[in-house]
Amino acid sequence: MKKLTNGQFEHDLNIISNLNEVPAPNFFYTRLKNRMEKETIELANSYCLNPVIIICALTLFLFINSWLLQTDSNMKHTSLNQNIEALAVAYDQTISN
Repeated sequence: MKKLTNGQFEHDLNIISNLNEVPAPNFFYTRLKNRMEKETIELANSYCLNPVIIICALTLFLFINSWLLQTDSNMKHTSLNQNIEALAVAYDQTISN
């Protein structure tokens, strides 16, 4: 280890005490701000993929589908009854329940 004289030691201490803080470059803050804005936009876009919304949409789709199937089934049943009645009338028959 090198031995320093008092003069050299004082000179080195003066150099260290006169050091200034180096400011961060401006591009750091702009990049940070852009990244934060990008995250905000991504969160807004991911709102439509929220699981609660997806489950509600699928449940609504299920109810509408079952309602349409039930309505279609009733229409077919009515149509079948009309066909049977038309056949009975054509052959001079009566249908009793």
